[in-house]
Amino acid sequence: MANENVNMIVGKTGVFGERKIEEPSSLCNLKPDAFLSFLGVAPFRSGQMAKNNLHGFTILELLVASAVFSLILIMLLSLTDITSRTWKETTEKMHSFEEARSAFDRITANVAQATLNTYWDYDSPVAPTLYERRSELQFLCLPMTNMGAGFHEPIFPTHGIFFQAPSGAVADKSTLDDLPQLLNAFGYFVEYGSDAAERPGFLPPSVSPRHRYRLKEWKPASESFSLYANTSGTNGRTYLGSQTFNWLTLNSPIARTVAENVIALIVNPRNPEVPSSAPVPLTTDFIYNSRNNGLNALDKSQRHQLPPEVEIIMVAIDETSAVRSLSNSTNSPDLTAGLFHDPEKIEDDLKNLTNSLTAKNLRHIVLRSTVKIRAARWSQD
Repeated sequence: MANENVNMIVGKTGVFGERKIEEPSSLCNLKPDAFLSFLGVAPFRSGQMAKNNLHGFTILELLVASAVFSLILIMLLSLTDITSRTWKETTEKMHSFEEARSAFDRITANVAQATLNTYWDYDSPVAPTLYERRSELQFLCLPMTNMGAGFHEPIFPTHGIFFQAPSGAVADKSTLDDLPQLLNAFGYFVEYGSDAAERPGFLPPSVSPRHRYRLKEWKPASESFSLYANTSGTNGRTYLGSQTFNWLTLNSPIARTVAENVIALIVNPRNPEVPSSAPVPLTTDFIYNSRNNGLNALDKSQRHQLPPEVEIIMVAIDETSAVRSLSNSTNSPDLTAGLFHDPEKIEDDLKNLTNSLTAKNLRHIVLRSTVKIRAARWSQD
């Protein structure tokens, strides 16, 4: 059958082109080139195709390709640089402001526990006529410039707050650690200066001290609680007025840094219980002193009382902004000059400060909270 098919194609004997095929089986013996010639197909020549298709890129094509490649490379490098800077700034921002947030939470938690341990006593131990509130403890907040000599702007900008709370922080933990309600004195304020006093000893002298704004915490151990030594006045009465700061020794090593680059701490005691749409400040100059010996109604209302609530505002900049603005200078730039002296202008002053920081390209954060003091029992009497 197969032979019959072959015969139908090429015949028993015949001529295909100029080649004579005697038998169909002889097709199997043909070489590839001969077979292709038999079919009328020109044999393949690789050299001939390569010769026919051999050509290079023109200068224009090379220039276009180079330009496209350069653009892609520039875009990739720019994207990498932007990503790197964003990562660095975000990490630095998280670290810097995380420290400020932690310090802010620390302040608000401790202020909420402030106490005066008030009691009622005769107005006079010799000829008593009525009962009065009394306390040997003290709650004090004020602009740091009102602390007296040595506490001047811009080294001690904005405000400070000082009080007592049952914290139980002791130096001798082996014998006193099981007394968690022991009283501690607390103080928080901002200071500008060198970190030389807090630098570890292993740093070589070649490493220059850094000048920064720092939020300070003053917290002596309970064993060093000295306030009671300054409370016994004439006839056993509690000191008021000129003796009000005797228990504060802020220049001692007890004051330690809890956050760097905090440029402002604003403390605003308020009374939320008055019939008004907004809490009313309990002071006209940010000074609240529970040992106030003034004679006007506002001064008398502060005497031996805790404010019902305290608004605390803290403003911090990041380390990059601090390096750029402070330049390790011993002279503070005084970023808060002329601000935060009148409670009625607190919103305007805060807006002016943030606008000033933005104009100077100083990245900053404003932390704000109203703290309810648990032990406060406010009364106008």
